Amino acid sequence: MRWEKSYCTFYCFPISMGGMAAHLDRMRAHPDIAGRVLRLEYTSVSLNPKAKLFGRHSLLEKFDPSRPVDRPVLAAFEAELAGPWALYHVRRILSGCEGGPRSARPGAAFGGARRRGPAAVLGRRLRSVSERHGVPVEVDERYGRVRAWVHRRGEGLPAVEELMVTAPFQVRDKQVPHLEREWAAHRRFRI
Repeated sequence: MRWEKSYCTFYCFPISMGGMAAHLDRMRAHPDIAGRVLRLEYTSVSLNPKAKLFGRHSLLEKFDPSRPVDRPVLAAFEAELAGPWALYHVRRILSGCEGGPRSARPGAAFGGARRRGPAAVLGRRLRSVSERHGVPVEVDERYGRVRAWVHRRGEGLPAVEELMVTAPFQVRDKQVPHLEREWAAHRRFRI
């Protein structure tokens, strides 16, 4: 009897030994699970564009809608995106080196679900408000995310960034205890 490797939704790095093709095949064999995994990554990348699972590449990029073998996975992902969405307010401090000059304590705040509703409705509202205030907006036309950059991080450290983004409703509010104090101290990095 041959024991097939399982596909665990909580372990996304089975490719460390060069097994990306086998990993994608397991996802194709379990499209419902794969849809949930892709939703998790999509939500994470929505809140932090640098959070792709494989460095500069996302897991979602590995699936091609023109390939019939990938369509069930992408359909399951889109079904996952059909649930409720939220509008999140994200503020992030990126620190310099510990103890060095101008060092800051790193921190992040995910200002939870400001509003809940269908992706399209939240996206239209965020686009409208952002455009009225001259805030740059990025739109993922294929899957629905809308991201408005209140402040993009600079090249150096320490730095801050702030954005409003629509994403699937699943992220809990989070704020490190010192964020408000550190945020106020780093306003000089903001435009």
